[in-house]
Amino acid sequence: MNLLLPVSLAVVLTTCSAQILIQGEPVQLSLGDQVVGGKMDADVNRKDVKEIADFATSFLSMEKNSAISLVKVVKAQTQVVAGVNYFITIQIQPAGCTVDCKYEECEVSIFDQEWTQTRKVVNSSCKTVSPSPHPAVPLGSESENLEDEDVKNAVNFAVEELNKKSNSLFRANLIELQHAKKQVVAGLKYRLTFLLGDTVCRNNPSKSGTDLQACPLSDPHRTQVCHATVWYKAWETPQYKLLDSKCELKQAAGQKKPLLGGDGHDLCHMGMFKEFQMKHGKFYDSPQEEDQRYKIFCANVKKAAEYQAQDQGTARYGVTQFSDLTEEEFKAYRSKPWDLTPMADMKMAAPLQGSFPKSFDWRDHGAVTPVKNQGACGSCWAFSVTGNVEGMWHNKKGNLISLSEQELVDCDKVDQGCEGGLPANAYKQIIKLGGLETETKYKYTGHDGSCHFSKSLAKVYINSSIAISSDENQMAAWLSQNGPISIGINAFAMQFYMGGISHPWKFLCNPSKLDHGVLIVGYGQKGNKPYWIIKNSWGPHWGEKGYYYVYRGAGVCGLNTACTSAIVDA
Repeated sequence: MNLLLPVSLAVVLTTCSAQILIQGEPVQLSLGDQVVGGKMDADVNRKDVKEIADFATSFLSMEKNSAISLVKVVKAQTQVVAGVNYFITIQIQPAGCTVDCKYEECEVSIFDQEWTQTRKVVNSSCKTVSPSPHPAVPLGSESENLEDEDVKNAVNFAVEELNKKSNSLFRANLIELQHAKKQVVAGLKYRLTFLLGDTVCRNNPSKSGTDLQACPLSDPHRTQVCHATVWYKAWETPQYKLLDSKCELKQAAGQKKPLLGGDGHDLCHMGMFKEFQMKHGKFYDSPQEEDQRYKIFCANVKKAAEYQAQDQGTARYGVTQFSDLTEEEFKAYRSKPWDLTPMADMKMAAPLQGSFPKSFDWRDHGAVTPVKNQGACGSCWAFSVTGNVEGMWHNKKGNLISLSEQELVDCDKVDQGCEGGLPANAYKQIIKLGGLETETKYKYTGHDGSCHFSKSLAKVYINSSIAISSDENQMAAWLSQNGPISIGINAFAMQFYMGGISHPWKFLCNPSKLDHGVLIVGYGQKGNKPYWIIKNSWGPHWGEKGYYYVYRGAGVCGLNTACTSAIVDA
C-alpha cells in the first residue's frame, strides 16, 4: 500500500520493507521488528542526522550561555509524524578545551517540519561523563576520510572563497584533495591541502560550484598547491569561514629547482604580482597571458632594483602600473624620438639678469591644473603644451582653465596625434586653429579622431611661442618670472619611478634621445640636492602623486635641451 505524506516525506511500503525520503534522501527501512509510526534507528553519519546534531549543539550552547563543541553523535532515531521527530544522543565539551575537559552526554528530541521550515527542540537533558566514553574523535587534529561529505563541503567552500578573492579572469577548480585534518574547537576546524588548476571558464558567480567536467583545465601542467583552514560553526550564519589560505605554483615534474639566492628571484613572487594586479586592476585574456605577464613583471622588478642601485640621487624605483609591460610596449606611453629641427626657427628668450628665488612652485600660485592621464596614447607632447598654456593664461589673464589635449591630437595636422608630436609645432597649430577649447567641451578619448574644433567655443588663445635657454639657472629664473616650462625628456628611468629625486647616469639616460613631453612647474633643493618639479601625464597614482622630481643642474636625461613656452599677451 502507499501512504501519502506531506511534501518532503514519502513512504512506499511492502510486506516486509519500506523506503522513506527524509529531506530528499532515500532511507531503506526494515519493518520486521519495527512498528509503523514508531521510532526507527538512524545512521549517525547520515547527512540529516549530522545537521540535526549541529542544531542541537547550537541550542545547548545558547541554553548554557557558553560556547560548546560537538564531539560525537552517539545514537540517533527518527519517527515519522507530520514531519520527523529526531531522538539523538550526542557528546559535547566546552569549546576550545584540550586539557581536563568536562564532557557531557546529552539526549535531545527535535521536531523538524521541512515544508514549513520549522525546527525546534522538544526536550533535552545532559549528564556529565568523565572521561569521555567515546574517544573516537580526539580533541586535537586527526586525519579525515577524504570522501567524507563534511570534508568535501569544507574544501568546496575554500575553493569558492579563493575564486572570489582571485584577480584572475578565469576560474580555478579543484583537481584533487590531498590531505585533510579536523579539529574540534568551538565548532570544527578543517586544515586542507588540495590542488587547483585554471580552467577555460570565466571567474564569475554563474560558474560557482562547477566541476572539471563543466569547466575543464586550460593547462593541465599549470597547477597550484593550496593550503587552507576552514572553520565550521553550525550555529552561525554563514556557517563556514575561511581563516587562512596560501597557494603556490606546483613545480613541474623534471623541472630543476633554482639555487637559493644570487639570481634575484627572491625580489619577485606570485603574491607580489597578485597584489600588483589588484592595485592596478590588471586583467588578462588567458592563463597563458597571465603567466607571461608574471614573467615580464619579475624581470621588471629586477630591472627596477638595478635602477635603484645605480641612481645617484634619492629616487625610489619599484612596482608601478607599468611593471607588466615590456620596454617596447611602454613606448606607447611616450612618443617617437623627438626631432628638434622645428625649434631652429623659434625666437630665443632674452637672458635674465639678477638673482632668482631659491625655490619656486607654480602649484602654490594656482597656475597648475590637476594631474591628467594620457593613457596608452603617445600624446604626451599635447599634455606638455596645454599645461604650459594653462599656466601662461592664468598668469596673464587671472583664471585657470583646463584645456583640451584631444583637440591637438585630432586637429594638429603637422604632428601625429597618438604617434607623437612636438611642442614647437603645436604652438603654431593653436594659433592657426584660433585657440583651444576646454577639456569639458572637447573631451579626451586617448585615441586619434576626426577634428571637431569650433572656434566659437575656444576659450584660450596664444600670440606666439618662445625657446628658453638650456642653462638651468636661466631656466629657473625664467620659470619663476613667467610660468611653467614645456620640456622634452628621455623617459628611461620613469617606468619604475616611485618617488624621490631621480638622477640616473648619463650613459644610461642619453640626453640626446628625448621621447617624452612633460612640464616643469617648479624647483627646489633638499639637502645638497637641487631638483626640478615635473608634472607628468600618467595619472596621480604614478610617481609622487603624478609628479617626477629630477636632479637640477646636470642636464639629467636631456631635460634642458628642448625648453619652450607659449606667449600670451596681457
